[in-house]
Amino acid sequence: MNIGKELKIGILVVAGGLLLVLGVNYLKGFNPFGGGMTYYAVYERIDGLATSNPVIVNGFKVGQVSQIEFAEDGTGVLIVSFIVNKDRLRVPKDTQAKIFSSDLFGTKAIELIPGRSTELAAAYDTLGGDIELGLAESVKRELIPLRQKTDQLIEGVDEILINLQNVFRDSATQGLPQVFESIQRTVTTLESMSEQLDLTVKENRDAVKGILDNVEGITLTVNAHQGELANVISNFSSISDSLAGLQLASTMAKADRSLNAVTQIIEKVNRGEGSLGAMLTSDSLHNGLLETDRELRHLINDLYLNPQRYVRVSVFGRKEHRRMSEKELERLRMLIDEELESRGE
Repeated sequence: MNIGKELKIGILVVAGGLLLVLGVNYLKGFNPFGGGMTYYAVYERIDGLATSNPVIVNGFKVGQVSQIEFAEDGTGVLIVSFIVNKDRLRVPKDTQAKIFSSDLFGTKAIELIPGRSTELAAAYDTLGGDIELGLAESVKRELIPLRQKTDQLIEGVDEILINLQNVFRDSATQGLPQVFESIQRTVTTLESMSEQLDLTVKENRDAVKGILDNVEGITLTVNAHQGELANVISNFSSISDSLAGLQLASTMAKADRSLNAVTQIIEKVNRGEGSLGAMLTSDSLHNGLLETDRELRHLINDLYLNPQRYVRVSVFGRKEHRRMSEKELERLRMLIDEELESRGE
């Protein structure tokens, strides 16, 4: 009886160990009781793909990853073997085995993307490998062009700021505040002129209206006398025809000779020939007239100030006080200026 119990315990231990090994291998993708076809795919990287990860077609699990190992050439290339256990699934020879994230937590799986080939892949064939970009890599790839443009924009802004600093450091721009003040004064002046113009228009609105009314009246008058204006125009046309019939050629020749003679006289006058030319080209007559006018004003002033010099009238024997005229004052100032100049003062 004791030997029977020990045998049963040993059988149970062996069976449990065998079940444990089979369960672990099943979880790793090895199903000794299931069929299916094994395929291979080659990847440079697998981004966390592990054994027992599912193989999916159109969102439906058709198998799982059975083994992952490095290639024998030592280049670091990874060979992934997976089992497809659906006999009804046809896998074309150009099918792509694409690694992708099957959930938000980043769990990797292999999706079989059928190709267009009519030839089916046999067991243990190597399918084309591909890998989907992760969320971080996709965002990084999208942000790289934006970062480059941002860097270019920042460089452009820096260059603009440097140019502005160079401009305002230049001595030629030190007068910019005065220029801006001048522009402000100009704008203020223009505003004032605009206000004055508006005020002028308002003040003369009645006058402008009257002018427009007069123009309208003239237009009405012209419209009312169109027949008379037509007669005047026809009469003028007949007069011009009559003038055309006259001997205008000889008249124009005589007028031309007269103009030539007048031109010669004007040229002589400009050259100063003759009395008229001497008067026009010389300032002596003008200066003499000015001097005569000045002497006459001095004479009138002296006559006003000192009438006793010209008319002697004595009332009760009173002695008249003599005052200096403008001419005498001017001569006195000239003598003082000459004396000061001679002394070097």
